[in-house]
Amino acid sequence: MVQRPIHVAIALWDQPWKSAHNQKIEGWVIAVDSKRARFVRRGRTTKGDVVERTLAELNDALKNLRGKAWIVTGRRQAGLRLALEEQGHLVTGSFSEKNRAGKRASMQRKKDDHAALREAKKTGEAPDTVKTTQVPTTPAHWWPQFGSDNARPQDDELVRIATDASSDTVYKGSMCFVANNGDFQLRTAKTKASTDELELESLTLALKYLHKVGARQAVIESDSVAALEAVDYILSGEKPRTAPQQRQGQRNSRRRNPRGRTWRGLTPGSRSRFHQAWKDLNGQCDVKIRRVLGHAGDPLNQAADQIAYMGLRAIAHPLKEARPTLKHGINKAIKKAKVNAVQGADS
Repeated sequence: MVQRPIHVAIALWDQPWKSAHNQKIEGWVIAVDSKRARFVRRGRTTKGDVVERTLAELNDALKNLRGKAWIVTGRRQAGLRLALEEQGHLVTGSFSEKNRAGKRASMQRKKDDHAALREAKKTGEAPDTVKTTQVPTTPAHWWPQFGSDNARPQDDELVRIATDASSDTVYKGSMCFVANNGDFQLRTAKTKASTDELELESLTLALKYLHKVGARQAVIESDSVAALEAVDYILSGEKPRTAPQQRQGQRNSRRRNPRGRTWRGLTPGSRSRFHQAWKDLNGQCDVKIRRVLGHAGDPLNQAADQIAYMGLRAIAHPLKEARPTLKHGINKAIKKAKVNAVQGADS
């Protein structure tokens, strides 16, 4: 895929639009990157034919280029992906860092989406009232909390940790890390925090673990771009405040800004907890936090992802039934990760 001479990224967006078909305006962004040309094509429609219009625009964009194309689309664009495959295109159903056109398509999609929202409000096309529907949820029977911190690393031993998180976006979430020595931690909680915030909390758990076991060298990996951007922001000089300062700041900020003091959806508390855990390791452990591609075969990342997801699902089932199943699933994921990590190091 990566070796193909033409890289294409297609991003679709939509906004409520009272006079449009199905009461929404839909748009497309097609970014093309090849040796002969680099360009972006955009458009929008109110007739409900966004896939047809996108395909026509794509075919026109590629007709003067030589070579085969690799196309990436958003994960939720199943209809577009199917139509592209029917035309014989090689398609990946999620944006990849290895696709050279992906970043430009994502950035332009956000701009066009926000512009349409502003235009809808300005022209009166925005809905008069926003109807909210109750999101169906499953009851919480228990809150799994599992972990192991038996290893005590040697001074020259590098500890590698993968973190992940999962959320139902309503009222429950799970956080997890898995270390290459077999230690792990799973925490679930009743929370309305976003998945991005839970990803940051998972990094904090990993830092606290390193402090507890006395690690001297460590690498922590996350597949969350938002969490890693938050780390850069926090470590660039943000000054976390005490709890009274946070409460006072939130009261003052609400008078100026209804969104409060959150930063990209991350609360001051989550950022402060990370910063404190980072400071606690100062002088004890040399830590590097870096990105790993999710669902790309990394054994530790896969284990952390599986355990976080299993923990979230277990909440919805009675403790007596779910606990042994979850423990078995965790042990299996940890064992598989350790075997694969050793084999990868030997190869």
